[in-house]
Amino acid sequence: MRISKEPEVRKQEIIDTAMKVFARKGYEATSMTDIAKEMNVVSGLCYRYFKSKHELYQTAVEMYAKECSVPVVQILTQEGLTLEGYIERLEKNFITTDGKEKYHDFFHQAENVMFHQQLEFEMLKIVMPHMINFLENMKKQGEIQIDDTESVAKFILYGQMPIINDDTIPTEEKVKKIDKILKKILS
Repeated sequence: MRISKEPEVRKQEIIDTAMKVFARKGYEATSMTDIAKEMNVVSGLCYRYFKSKHELYQTAVEMYAKECSVPVVQILTQEGLTLEGYIERLEKNFITTDGKEKYHDFFHQAENVMFHQQLEFEMLKIVMPHMINFLENMKKQGEIQIDDTESVAKFILYGQMPIINDDTIPTEEKVKKIDKILKKILS
């Protein structure tokens, strides 16, 4: 029996299934047929929404990057907080989400470092303008004294990634390390 679903629902189902199969089999070993088989549909359905496995993967990365970035952007765009208030909210968000992300299993496999870096890059593109605006606002409020907010934003965002992504460090330890560094940079 054929089950008809709304296009956006079906598209998300294909993406979620693909990421589950990628995590289990690896990206290279997975075909569109494997994804369709996992969904109990014909592979033509997957091709109806995505021209290729690569396009499917790219769409998944872009959507996932947006999803992961939303809480950070929401915090950075709040008004009326002190620098300490922003840092506390960012830390709480990180503690509650670290390792619990929707596609964590795929992106944190040792053999998927390149894919994880792709995701990182997409997320940083989304967050960067908000970080620059945030630093500009903190500068206007007299909370920080920095000359080149764009360079500092890049240094903060790109510089913390090796700590954030180091699964050998407990989450709370990551927060302490980043907090200490951020306070030195911004004070």
